[in-house]
Amino acid sequence: MEKKIYGRVSEKLPATIFNEGGSELHVTAVETTGDGVNVLCDIYQRDAIAPGGNFVIGGRPMRLSIALNLPDGEGQNVPVQAKCHIAYARRLSKEQCMICMRYVEIENNSLNRLVSYISKSAGFNQAHRPI
Repeated sequence: MEKKIYGRVSEKLPATIFNEGGSELHVTAVETTGDGVNVLCDIYQRDAIAPGGNFVIGGRPMRLSIALNLPDGEGQNVPVQAKCHIAYARRLSKEQCMICMRYVEIENNSLNRLVSYISKSAGFNQAHRPI
């Protein structure tokens, strides 16, 4: 990614994670930033995303894909597609976990949608600055 995006939006949004095995898991994004996204999931989903809680496979970080559905301001959800690594996972309760994912690669159109969403939702006049 070329740009650092400032701002944090705490809004529940639908998201879909695709693990390296191709499994599709529907989760809820609860915090979106320019660096990554935090998602809520249950224990079974966490184990499907990162079997055994392992985020490193074969000496390299596990790479996931996420489709994050952002509202476009006109009543439609527009997906933002990104490749991510898991930064950490935290158990919140007996049944629920939070997984913090950091973006590794974002499609250019998705990056523009993400910048626009964060700037509008976080109330910034200038949502991003070049690194």
